[in-house]
Amino acid sequence: KMKPEPLLQLLSNYVNEDSYIVWCGISDILGGLDTVMSDDPVMSKNFKSLAKSIVIGLYKKVGWEAKSEDGHLGVLLRGMMIGLLSTFCYDDDDVATEASRRFALFQQNHADMKSLPSDMRSSVFKIILKNGGAKEYQEVKAYFRQATDNAERKHVLGSLGHSPDPTLKKSTLKWAISGQIKLQDFFYPMGAVRSSSSEGSQIAWTFLQENFKAIKAMIGSASPSLMDAVIVSCAGGFCSDEKANEIEEFFKVNPMPRSSRKIQQTLENMRANAKFLALLKSSDLANDSFWSSL
Repeated sequence: KMKPEPLLQLLSNYVNEDSYIVWCGISDILGGLDTVMSDDPVMSKNFKSLAKSIVIGLYKKVGWEAKSEDGHLGVLLRGMMIGLLSTFCYDDDDVATEASRRFALFQQNHADMKSLPSDMRSSVFKIILKNGGAKEYQEVKAYFRQATDNAERKHVLGSLGHSPDPTLKKSTLKWAISGQIKLQDFFYPMGAVRSSSSEGSQIAWTFLQENFKAIKAMIGSASPSLMDAVIVSCAGGFCSDEKANEIEEFFKVNPMPRSSRKIQQTLENMRANAKFLALLKSSDLANDSFWSSL
């Protein structure tokens, strides 16, 4: 197993990489580290700064516009890159400005696939939401009613929870169980809130506890996979033994036999991530000087 320090040192050397195959690995590592470090605000801030510099390097090479020499992997790389922009670079001035320009054109004509192709929509919506407020939130949400098919509606469901405003996060969760969203899709906004930030994780978990009976009644005798999805979407974002114990206790008091395996898997992942975070905290990654040396 590679120690944390050389892993981060290795990652920092990929600022000029533009191979889709290599970036599949980089993207997975960035996503995993981001999830684990989100429970440590100082380390998370340092990591996000490094991740931003790596992704911006790719952004400068690939850009927003499709090119004639792209090929299949080039198209996939650009889609991945814009997804990474929405996670690590949404506050970059150039990224935020271009996302706003494209969103404005999309608002004028939802069929404008050049300004905002389908594979960019979720990511651009997230950038708009993260940099905006109630106005942008309502504009993105309005597309749910205006979209002509379910795949397009999912762009809204998977992004709306990324507004930084806790009140809007809570509104998103209430909307999820309002009956306005198909039962097969109602957990997507929950997952968006949970994955948006450490604060979002706590808001989603609190929501599940407070609305557990209502959610259970909504699902009724439908597939157990729906409750599994709700549990992961609302309770799957923590990296501490304390939270794992709290969640485990909740489901002892509120047993869900049909979801017991998913609950167990979620707790195991949480405790494994807690061990990994403890390892990171005991490494040089806990020191600002390490990050400034990269």
